[in-house]
Amino acid sequence: MTTKEEMTDAAALQDATALQDAVAFQDIAEEWDSYQEVPAIDEAYREALGDQFAGQFSGATPDYLERLAERLGWSLGHRVLDAGCGTGGLTAALAARTGCEAVGLDASPAAVRVAERRLAGRPEAGRVRYAVGDMSAPDFPEGSFDAVLAIGSGYWSEPVATVDRWRGLLRGEDPALVIVISRILRPQTARDVELTLQRGLFAPHPDWEGALVRAGFAVDVRHLTEQDAACVERLYAALARRLPELREQLGAEQGAQYLAEVAVLRDEHRAGRMRRTEIVARLAHGEGEADA
Repeated sequence: MTTKEEMTDAAALQDATALQDAVAFQDIAEEWDSYQEVPAIDEAYREALGDQFAGQFSGATPDYLERLAERLGWSLGHRVLDAGCGTGGLTAALAARTGCEAVGLDASPAAVRVAERRLAGRPEAGRVRYAVGDMSAPDFPEGSFDAVLAIGSGYWSEPVATVDRWRGLLRGEDPALVIVISRILRPQTARDVELTLQRGLFAPHPDWEGALVRAGFAVDVRHLTEQDAACVERLYAALARRLPELREQLGAEQGAQYLAEVAVLRDEHRAGRMRRTEIVARLAHGEGEADA
């Protein structure tokens, strides 16, 4: 029998989730903006992941991007959209490691400003640019890219509509979409919503694989969970050591909440309920749009 307390908690979760579902990408941008260039966060990310990734956690590294690009044949002459690029570290790393042209797109104007500032003076700067916009409906002409890459950014997008839009952006002989996403194997709770953890993290998950197959892609899935767990552990430890600074720089409540968000990811990994999935989706030869 369902208890009164369980019914109350379920109602609270339903209300909180409905509110979360109503969040537009502009609101996501405002939340992300609040974390830009906070010294304690930047220091923790530099310690855990390297300077390229200050302020941006994805569980990916330049080495991973280089191996991915080699598998998919991205090199000089290819153009890749990094959808949901955050502060742009991975976008710049992709161009630096592969020679391709990379375009980073993010909903947060502050994140894009940080990305542009950090890019200045780097050798790859001529092959990288950033733009503000909705990753699920990017405002680029059809046939603009050889590939679309979305690393740790697919939680707020509706897969069917997003895949349809991304498919129209593709060109060339071997176009591809790559989505790297974490998934927690339990339902979301009201506490998770309070911590602003994205609904798409939790079971039931958005069906990216199904949307890609229905759009005509051949899908290959790999698991990156072990590597991601190590990244989360390093990041949590680095942030925990800076909790007093987080409280001072973000405010006591928000500083503690930021650490608590990462603690959820760490704890779910430790409990074996976290999965990091790489989805590579490729169109058959010649099915991409003509070169722009």
